[in-house]
Amino acid sequence: MPIHKKTALSKVAARVAKKAPPLRYQPEFCERLLTFFDVPAFRVTEVMKRDGSVSLVETAAELPTFAAFAKSLGTTCAVLDEWEKKHPAFREAAQKARDLQSNILIQNSLRGNYSASFAVFTAKNLLGWRDGKDDASPSGPLVVRWEDK
Repeated sequence: MPIHKKTALSKVAARVAKKAPPLRYQPEFCERLLTFFDVPAFRVTEVMKRDGSVSLVETAAELPTFAAFAKSLGTTCAVLDEWEKKHPAFREAAQKARDLQSNILIQNSLRGNYSASFAVFTAKNLLGWRDGKDDASPSGPLVVRWEDK
């Protein structure tokens, strides 16, 4: 006969199980958002080699995301989006958080801590960046003239 382990419900699961109302906005969430995103882009650690010399190893920080922040509050990105629409202070904090996120992405990309394809994909999808190729389509009709010589 199999043994079943009891598991504790997380805050999120408990809220869903109780069918509690969505998390209500609180002004303190602005500061919590900025604290969540304001992390060093990387850390440098000294590693002792077998020969006794010391080597420096650089490790990229975990890129903070709005999905991870929403999870930490026990809510969803859709709720955060609604707060951005309704609360100017949260909208400003969210923009500052995106700037912090952008800096982490740039610093780690330039240092080679992220692959180039990951950095481009992430910048385009999380931060809304585009490159010149995205704007290559002409705004009006393309006219071609043939001239005989």
